This record gives sequence, C-alpha cells and structure tokens, in this order.
Amino acid sequence: MKKNIALVAGGYSGEYVISIKTAVTIENNIDKEKYDVYKIILDRHHWKHTTPDGEEIEVDRKDFSLTIAEQRINFDAVFIAVHGTPGEDGKFQGYLEMLNIPFTSCGAIVSGLTFNKIYCNRVIAQSGLVHVSKSVHVFKSRPLSIDQILAQITLPVFVKPSEGGSSLATTKVKTPEELQPAIDAVYAIEPQAMVEEFVKGREFSIGVYRALDKLTALPITEIISSKEFLIMKPSIPRV
Repeated sequence: MKKNIALVAGGYSGEYVISIKTAVTIENNIDKEKYDVYKIILDRHHWKHTTPDGEEIEVDRKDFSLTIAEQRINFDAVFIAVHGTPGEDGKFQGYLEMLNIPFTSCGAIVSGLTFNKIYCNRVIAQSGLVHVSKSVHVFKSRPLSIDQILAQITLPVFVKPSEGGSSLATTKVKTPEELQPAIDAVYAIEPQAMVEEFVKGREFSIGVYRALDKLTALPITEIISSKEFLIMKPSIPRV
C-alpha cells in the first residue's frame, strides 16, 4: 500500500519562488509507485492543495489533513520544501511534532537555532572545533554607527539578513560608504542584519542526512559562481 506524502512548499518569505521550484524538482523525482504525493502550498492566508482538476482544498490545521471528494486523507510523512519561514526556522516543525507526524529536516529546536546565522555562529564558535569569522549583529531598533561596526571588524565584509537565505539582500561591502546602504537593504525585508568579515577561499557544501538512525554524507559540492558571489533572484516578493 502506498504511503501518503505531503510535499509542502511556499512559505512566508522572499524565498517563496525558490521553494516552489524545489518542490517541482522533488515532485518530478519522487517514486510514484511507492508514494501518493499531495503538494501543499503555504502562504500567510492559506494552506492549500490544488487537485488535478483545479479545485483548491484547504488543509485542516487541527490534524494537517485534506478532505478530497468526501475522503479524508491523513499523511504518513511530510516532505518540507519550504525555504525560509516557517519551514526552516522550526515553526512548522514544531507544529508537526505536536501532531506526531514524521517530517524531513531537523527538529524544531535545531531549526530555530540554525536559522539565525549570528546565534548559530556563536554556538559553533564555543565548540572550539571550527573557525568562525568575526561578525556584528545589528538591529533596526538599536542602530549602530558605521564607526562602531568597523571598530569590531575589518573590511571587506558581507552584509546579509540574520534569518534569510538564497543570497536575498546580501551585499559584499568594500568601503565604509557602502556599509549603511547594504544594512538598509536588509532592513527592507527584516529587522536584523549580520555584518560578517569576508573570508577568502573556495566554497564547498556537504549535505548530511539521517535515515533510520544512520548518518549519510553526500558527495562534496564546490560552489562556483560567475559573479563575485552566488546570487539568487526570485521573481515574487514576500507573501
């Protein structure tokens, strides 16, 4: 008997479009002989599934189920393809944990910690195992002057959202005059920014996943961009 899988995409951030593209890739590659896949799109107003004939079905958030043609569909597991909030910051994971529904990705606590780059770096730095570049945490509600920031770190720096991804509102800053506009670009989408010293070198990514208590490391991938750094440009703003 095939298992029912909820493939959840969308979200509440500027990474909405990237999430939708991720879900398409997953949907095209998942084994349809083993799984019945129901794609569910989240936004701030609706959690909905669209049937093949175009009918939009709202998720029952009391138990994360669907009712299609008077048939109740409960899910054996959830494949989280949301980039940004609420799929990477622990909020959606916490909801699923309360319902005791298995899901991909780490749990609510780890997701919440790692979603904020500043707090995550502080925890990693305390381990003493990994060198973490210097950074300054700046808040829109408690602004720092450019002199105060540059007294703590050295140019060039990267300015990025503390809780965003996909290079949105990320700027490489080489001069003091460029710093405030870069911070303001972050404040346009969230109230806190990370100003981090640039580290020269090559960039690698190594994915690791746990399945049935076994850890598996994926092949090493080097990130090479035709530009100064990798930039992704979604075409739809925050929803």
